Amino acid sequence: MKKIIPYIAVFIMLSHPALSQDIVKYDVSIAGISIGEMVAKRENRGSDIHYELKSNVSFWFFGKINLDYLTNAIYKDRKLVKANVVSKTNRGNFNSDIEWRNDHYRIKSTNYKYELDTVVNRPFLYSAAVFYFEEPVRAKEFIAEAFGLPSPIKKVKDYYEVKVNGNTNRFYYVNGKLEKAVMEFPIKNYVIKRKE
Repeated sequence: MKKIIPYIAVFIMLSHPALSQDIVKYDVSIAGISIGEMVAKRENRGSDIHYELKSNVSFWFFGKINLDYLTNAIYKDRKLVKANVVSKTNRGNFNSDIEWRNDHYRIKSTNYKYELDTVVNRPFLYSAAVFYFEEPVRAKEFIAEAFGLPSPIKKVKDYYEVKVNGNTNRFYYVNGKLEKAVMEFPIKNYVIKRKE
């Protein structure tokens, strides 16, 4: 029986579509001081691509704030079909859901001082999670998973600029890979930088 188990494991792996996974780690900092880490994952599952952004940060803003942040986005045939964001903090929790239903997205989002319950009637090929793996050379628009808002992508000098819910974010690439992102946030601005 022990001799058969390795063959069964190999058979199971070979009978499933090829899976490939990319993992990139980023440091998260405020004013040059590290406050935590973000891990970005991209996994190909047949015709589907799954993205995951996971971060755990802690910083001071009129008291200590601990934040666990998780984004999941699923693409089918290059189109965003489902996204979910869960933010857990010691000051409250927030959630966002985006789902493609036949010919539109159903969007529900609660965020810091923000709520949205709407429908968007066009598909998206680019969302915030994709920025961590693909330079948006041809993308003109994306949807932010946390807010459910469509936003234009603008190339400015050596970075790409997006405005989401009144906040301006900048993404810098080196040889097609995201080197850093400067994020404007209602509480405090922060920088996400690729680790070596």
